[in-house]
Amino acid sequence: MSSFYVPLGFIAPFILAGKQILQEMCRNQLDWDSLISEQFGVIVSAEFYHFSYASTVGYGQCSFLRLVDDQQRVCSLGMAKGRVAPIKPVTIPQFELTAAVLSVKVSSLMLEELAFINVTEWFWTDSNVLLGYISKNSRRFHVFLANIVQQIRDHSEPFQWNY
Repeated sequence: MSSFYVPLGFIAPFILAGKQILQEMCRNQLDWDSLISEQFGVIVSAEFYHFSYASTVGYGQCSFLRLVDDQQRVCSLGMAKGRVAPIKPVTIPQFELTAAVLSVKVSSLMLEELAFINVTEWFWTDSNVLLGYISKNSRRFHVFLANIVQQIRDHSEPFQWNY
């Protein structure tokens, strides 16, 4: 952990967890060959919180994982993705829909890779227009809009979406 050279400290939050484990090992006077004790107990609940956002310059999402055991709660960034807006002009509601699709894709990936059982998921957006699209029947939309809304609804339920 001490070999990282980070003059601006951008990855300091990620290195901190490793340094804490190393400090705990030194406190317990463990040898290099010793097994590290469990850092977290039996998981009581797991929750994913997905936040999507769009603007005129780009769109993105970030997903947080919240784990609860019998003694502590831990919340950490699980994954984040961002995209630059295309050169062709697109409306903000279309960007919001695209960001929401990105969130449900990341959600599917995290569910598959982390393989937690009984995960509760919540999706957050700052667009009431997006919430309106998700809560309505997609048969009434144009083809592009109906396809996007259907992708979102295939991987989430309208009640999971919050403003």
